[in-house]
Amino acid sequence: MISGKLVRGKARILGVAAVAMGLVAMMPFAKAQPYPSRTMTVLVGYSAGGQADALARIIGKQLGENLKVSVVIENKTGANGMIAAQAAARAEPDGYTILMVTDAMLTIDPHLATSNQFDLSKAMEPVVNLASSPLLLAVANNVPANSVAELVALGKQKSQSLSFGSPGSSTPHRHAGEMLQKAGGFTMTHIPYKGTSVAVNDLLGGQIPMLFGAFTAVEPLAAAGKIKVLGVTSERRDPLLPNVPSISETFPSFKITSYIGLMLPKNTPKPVIDALNKEVNQVLASETMRGWLDKQGMIAVGGAPDAFKRQIEVDYQARGELVRALGITAE
Repeated sequence: MISGKLVRGKARILGVAAVAMGLVAMMPFAKAQPYPSRTMTVLVGYSAGGQADALARIIGKQLGENLKVSVVIENKTGANGMIAAQAAARAEPDGYTILMVTDAMLTIDPHLATSNQFDLSKAMEPVVNLASSPLLLAVANNVPANSVAELVALGKQKSQSLSFGSPGSSTPHRHAGEMLQKAGGFTMTHIPYKGTSVAVNDLLGGQIPMLFGAFTAVEPLAAAGKIKVLGVTSERRDPLLPNVPSISETFPSFKITSYIGLMLPKNTPKPVIDALNKEVNQVLASETMRGWLDKQGMIAVGGAPDAFKRQIEVDYQARGELVRALGITAE
């Protein structure tokens, strides 16, 4: 016969065990936090006021308002954006440290790098391609050319005397200049600058005859009659500049655009990547965002992480071939 005391003792033990098991079962849910639930940081490898920085700030503002969290923009300049990239790669892969990347960082820099340089594509996960933009071919007012064909003819007449500026060796701006001289069969001297604004100042001052620049850096000056825009690097004419021909109208295979996207550290959980992608795509679809991009001469891209990954892979191969074919080196 089993005593009542023993039965009650066993019941208490079973009760404690059941509570413990319940607590264990609840632990994952107790620890889980909705994403995002705290401040997010976007690292930008370029100085404040530039195109990447401006885009990061308006995206961050809209994202923060939609998600009810703070989004901080932190500029970590240097090494063509790689200082910021390395800082992002060292961050916890939890979705709270986001890297703003450019196509140059992903598809040009690696081909100009030394063998031991940081490999961005292996350290980060693509989230979304935010926006793309063509470049504008601008020349100083004293350059006796009013079309791409006239500029090429001038280059052939004065071999080695034409030069072009760019914001650096590993930029689409520099590649556009190299592509133009190859297509036109003439030569130019490349002059790298530390940023577009410095190059544009020299263009205005007549120190350099031409450059390829972003819409916001070039178009206002052209509208004011201070410089001339001869062409756009997109496949077709830009709707904002319908009277400016695409360079492909002279050289059919000529096309180069730049883009800016977001990445997260390697090993970030896929649900976090997908959640951020979804939220950013909603921002890109908003009238406010599209209106702002239009004014910058940019086009919203968006899409899935895999689409951004494929874009990087395609451009990495194509631009690598261009670097090797033209013998482009870091300067």
